[in-house]
Amino acid sequence: MFAMVLGVLHSCKKGNLDVENVNNPDLAQVYATKENIEATASGLYNTLYQASHSENGVQPMLSTASDNYTCSWGNFGMRDMSWEPRDFAWTNTAAYSYNTQTNTYYDNIYKAIVPATNIITSINGGKIVFTAAEAARAKAFCRFAMGVAYGNLALVFDRTFIVDETKTTEGKLSAASPYKEVAAAAIKYLDDAIAISTATSFTVPKAWLGTSADLSSADFVKLCNTSAARILAYLPRTKTELAAVDWAKVKTYADAGITTDFNVVVDDVVWYDNSAYYLGAGNSTWGLTDMYVVHMLDPVTQPAHWDDTAAFPYPPKSTNPLDKRLNTDFAYVTSNGFQVARGYYHFSSYRNTRYDFIYAGDWTGSKPEIMKAENDMIRAEARAYTSDPAGAATIINAGTYITRGQMTPVASVQADVINAIHHERSVELIHTGANISFYEMRKLDLLQKGTPLHLPLPAKLLEKMEEAAPYYTFGTTAKADGIGTSNKGWR
Repeated sequence: MFAMVLGVLHSCKKGNLDVENVNNPDLAQVYATKENIEATASGLYNTLYQASHSENGVQPMLSTASDNYTCSWGNFGMRDMSWEPRDFAWTNTAAYSYNTQTNTYYDNIYKAIVPATNIITSINGGKIVFTAAEAARAKAFCRFAMGVAYGNLALVFDRTFIVDETKTTEGKLSAASPYKEVAAAAIKYLDDAIAISTATSFTVPKAWLGTSADLSSADFVKLCNTSAARILAYLPRTKTELAAVDWAKVKTYADAGITTDFNVVVDDVVWYDNSAYYLGAGNSTWGLTDMYVVHMLDPVTQPAHWDDTAAFPYPPKSTNPLDKRLNTDFAYVTSNGFQVARGYYHFSSYRNTRYDFIYAGDWTGSKPEIMKAENDMIRAEARAYTSDPAGAATIINAGTYITRGQMTPVASVQADVINAIHHERSVELIHTGANISFYEMRKLDLLQKGTPLHLPLPAKLLEKMEEAAPYYTFGTTAKADGIGTSNKGWR
């Protein structure tokens, strides 16, 4: 398989490919027993979770690019993706200090796709004895992992290679599939997982998903439905693409989705979200909450942007914010440690404290990965775009917008509903999922002009495929075409 071969190429010199490693079992051995197959399947979601939340992936820099978080430190590409104006294109070269952010993320996603595919191939071979429930669980979980994996690739990159037990591809850029085709493939894998899980009852062990308890196949189906709804709802690169989404299909998936928070028990050993820490959870020395979000919480006292001047007045602590979560989920910071030479616009007056019980403690605890509120916002959004703003308002007013934010109930008006959904994704979902704010700002044409709308395939991959340099990329106001680079923005 192409992806597997590339994985080998990343770790070996060409001359080493012919050297047999007698201590390394081949694929036939790895997938030769039920125990080996289930052990491999059990690690698939953890691989995807760690890829999404590693500080060495794309989450930190996409979070600052979306003005949901702010950080002037150069680590993890956070500063390079948040310059103002956005005239720093993603440097897609193998020599760039942070080229590993895209390369590591990309490689780690395929580290779930390849074994999931091999498991499917092995089970389909019929040589290993499974009970019906065991076979269904393994196949459904693999299809789920493949759906989430390809969904993540479609959301982040402009293209990638679709490979599975029936598909191969040439190792050249022209053979890569565009993100819409990749998303369609992801949905098909999730549909397969839903069909298998609906036809046969089984239990997913808690260790496979990092949950506090085992998951029934019925609840697993809900997770698969929400995963599909997320891909479709977050995929648009512009408002034009947003209008073309099949919202009836999104509604069907989301309405069949999760009804309680899907939490991962982080243990700082196998399950951990380092990106949350570096974006400001548990500390005020790294990232802070961007003023764009702080202003949403208190539009009277807090400015939407910290102007790039020493004369800009430090905002006072809010006393009666519009959204009461500013008092419960955030803390006022009296000073900023960011280097002023890198721009005062990085400064903020607040940081999110909701998960300090984890990150200011021993880094363990139950942390939402997909909130019920997230699925509810997709349900509401689907109704808003299918001529049912009243239905959307009902969902919003029954949720955290009112129960936690104590906001004024939203009216049954499409524009008001869309604004409320945007508010909840920007505030309630902080530190959950990965890149949600980037996808949200992108599809509403709110990413600052010059911000990449997606990322190019990693330079190291293109180098291995012997593509000609310089490699393609996205970003800068000079190349703001509304196709690969934002040509609008909230300011």
